[in-house]
Parts: sequence; structure tokens; C-alpha cells
Amino acid sequence: MTAKDPSPSAQFVKEVALAYGSELHRYLVKRLRAGEEADDMAQEVYLRLLRLHRSDLIRQPAAYVYFLAAQVVGEFRMRAAKRPVVYDSEALDRVASEDTYAKRDELPDREHTERELKRLLSKLSAAHRNVLLMRKRDGFSVQEIAEKLQMSVFKVKRYLVEANARIEEKLRQGR
Repeated sequence: MTAKDPSPSAQFVKEVALAYGSELHRYLVKRLRAGEEADDMAQEVYLRLLRLHRSDLIRQPAAYVYFLAAQVVGEFRMRAAKRPVVYDSEALDRVASEDTYAKRDELPDREHTERELKRLLSKLSAAHRNVLLMRKRDGFSVQEIAEKLQMSVFKVKRYLVEANARIEEKLRQGR
């Protein structure tokens, strides 16, 4: 094959990109909530299409493209969930100890926010609160939380969803 005579899979990818490219991008943006990540994920979908040996076997290209996109999004989310939050604790301590960081007129708002957060967390069961704090404050992955609390990964995920939903509900209610 020459550069002017593309392979059948390259031709298939070109046709798919022209037919479904903008729809695929919207699909990815909606699921990732980040435009810059959507471009990378779309490229990954196209690369997977290029790896096909027999693109002629695909009867519904749109369905296959969305199937691949869903897989790519799922893998992206799994990698993101395993990535711990990294920060420089010394820099954080320096910033936290500086008086200029917290202006005096902001202190009442900060104290109110802290009280509100403590109040909302107290409304959760101990299990929900522990799972949420280990994930958000301590930066543990879902797998690490499951191991430390001797729970299934599914249960940890369920507790995270439930805890977030309960906090959102309390915020909407204003209680």
C-alpha cells in the first residue's frame, strides 16, 4: 500500500471521523466534563478503530464507535480514580501559617463553612462519613478504602455516591 492508497482500516476510520466526529466529541465532553480530555479520548477511539483487521465486519459503525468511546471513558475514569491527589505538604503548611493568606474579613465565612461542613458530615452515618473523608480528605483510592475498611469495592462506591447525594440533598434543603 502506498501513501495515496490507504489501508481499508484507515479508510474506515476516515469515514467514521467524517460521519461521527462531532457527535463523538460531544458524547465525550458530556461524559468527561473536560474538552481537552475529550480530544485525547477521541484520538484513542480512532486508534482502536485503526487496529481493526476486518472493519468490513462492523455492521453498525455508529454503535461500535460509541461502544469504543464508552470503554475509553471507563478506562479513563478508572485511571483517574487510582491517581492519588498529590500536594506539597511543606508548601501547604507555609501558606496555612501565613496571616496574609486569610484576610480578617474572610475568617467569619471560613468559620461558617467549616461549621457547615462539620454539621453536614455529622448527618452521615459513621460508615458513609469514613468512606467520604478517606476519599476526599485523605486521597485514598476506592480500592485502598475497601482494603482498609474490609469492604467490597462496590460497597465503597455505593457509600461514596450515597454520601454525596445526602450532602447535596441537605444543602438543597438548607438544613
